[in-house]
Amino acid sequence: MNTSQALSRYYLFFAAGDAVGKTTEFMSLDDISSKIGRISGLMDSSMSQNHGDLKKWEVTDDTEQNLWLLRRYLKDGKVTIENTVDALVRWIRETGAVEKKYIGPSSLAALESIIAGKDPLTTGLNGTTCGGIMRSPAAVWASIILGQDIDECIYNALVPTHNTSVAMESAYGYGYALKAAIEGAGAAEVYEQAVKGCLTGLGKAPWVWASAGLLERLKYLRSLDLQSWTDEALKRFLYGVLGTGLPSYETSASVAAIAMHTSSPLQALFLAAETGGDTDTIAALSASLVSMMNTDEELPEGISSVLLEHNDLSVGYET
Repeated sequence: MNTSQALSRYYLFFAAGDAVGKTTEFMSLDDISSKIGRISGLMDSSMSQNHGDLKKWEVTDDTEQNLWLLRRYLKDGKVTIENTVDALVRWIRETGAVEKKYIGPSSLAALESIIAGKDPLTTGLNGTTCGGIMRSPAAVWASIILGQDIDECIYNALVPTHNTSVAMESAYGYGYALKAAIEGAGAAEVYEQAVKGCLTGLGKAPWVWASAGLLERLKYLRSLDLQSWTDEALKRFLYGVLGTGLPSYETSASVAAIAMHTSSPLQALFLAAETGGDTDTIAALSASLVSMMNTDEELPEGISSVLLEHNDLSVGYET
């Protein structure tokens, strides 16, 4: 599988996780279990508690931001703070992201401050949510395709809105793991690279917050033999103990736990969507990561054909 093929595969699974996961986003684990049950494909919007206005094939800000950023990075041939900000502002204005509630208040405030003349190195000093790790894949793919330093790419993609140790640690942890997976590394090396990424990310922030983080959670997760757990046990653990909310360390640790639990990208996708909380982001990031570690399993035609028919997932690097 060449880089172009891997890129297309990654974002197809990413979009699938986003589209399936949005239906259950911010529902509780018990509500999903009682009202929806086991998930095995795209779901009608009538089943959604919070996104009843969206078609079953529609993706959200997770996929849109990634594609807008990666297209801009590849067009410019570089990843900079400036083109990150410009791409995000254009995405907001041209897609109605605010009206659709596709961008969080902290990210929006940071971008508006930059437009008003504030220093982008200061506007993200309160950004701790998963909005940073969510768009780290665009930086990773840009670094690979353009031959740019991955540290610089992730930093420039995050710093305007998520210039904190909480966000940087998770984004670098996922980013390093993803790069290793794309390059064909096994599970052990992917884990080691995630740890290395966490340490790198902590050093990129102006200071280290007194906060939970991904690094210690990775070490704990590795001690649990998650492969032997049932899906139900893992979902209960993710939702009730690890957390599946908006903080970066909850999203990133949940993604890591799912990747340690299963080598099936489909199982990762549906399990994440069934867990509750920020299901679209966790499903998108976990399914796509696992799809790089296991390139044999494909999305069912009934999912992939619908997604590709209604969404433009291209970035201009396809062959």
